[in-house]
Amino acid sequence: MSDGMRFRSFLIFDGYLILRAAMMLMLLAVWTRLEVVAEESDSQHRKMVLFDGSSMNAWDCREGAWVIDEDNVLTCQMEEVTQKSGKTRLRGMGYLWTRASFQNFVLTLDYKLSKGANSGIFFRTDPTDPVQSGFEIQLLDDAGFASTKGMLEAKKRNGSLYDCQAPRLNSARESGQWNRLSLTCQGPNVLIAINGQQVNQVDLSKWKEAGKNPDGTRNKFRTALSELPSVGKIGFQNHGRQVWFRDVRLQVLP
Repeated sequence: MSDGMRFRSFLIFDGYLILRAAMMLMLLAVWTRLEVVAEESDSQHRKMVLFDGSSMNAWDCREGAWVIDEDNVLTCQMEEVTQKSGKTRLRGMGYLWTRASFQNFVLTLDYKLSKGANSGIFFRTDPTDPVQSGFEIQLLDDAGFASTKGMLEAKKRNGSLYDCQAPRLNSARESGQWNRLSLTCQGPNVLIAINGQQVNQVDLSKWKEAGKNPDGTRNKFRTALSELPSVGKIGFQNHGRQVWFRDVRLQVLP
């Protein structure tokens, strides 16, 4: 082979290497971008704002039952009803429910209770039968409620898995003050934290018998908690006293 042919072969081979390297760099760039886009998409899918003070688009309720007040806070409304005796009283206008259903998640929010207020956060629940179809984290002004109606048993106080397991402590602030709550659901495991302190840890798989808690006490459920659906809606209860919610966010877990 002549020197000229060798030189041309070298140029062709060298050009091939350069082209191959350029293609690999392009593929690497595309792959990296795809990973970034996938990560961004996954992040957007897994983290969502349920309420930020501007809209109730993520929620369903009876018309007028829940509103955004002048402080951009989500709050329940009352209505006057006439009893059979002829007396009138105020009652809540109903629950507020997410439009979407959730299974494993971390829910964070701020809540505030009026004096003596009794409310709750429902999760993995069917709105057509919220009491029997899912779970409730009790929100209660323990001191205010006790001052007028007497102290409830521990498994019905603030931070309890209602009627099933008492909180280990009450870290809530006095009525009229904001509290930060975190609810984590992962399979049968439920964690509740209020104002940065873990107040309850529940393993739902331990509730194997309808109407009975693992410690032998009774509860109101006609189905064992371990057999209830693991997916459902999140709801806020209006039990006839003013309650407020803000900065409601949710992160979906695998």
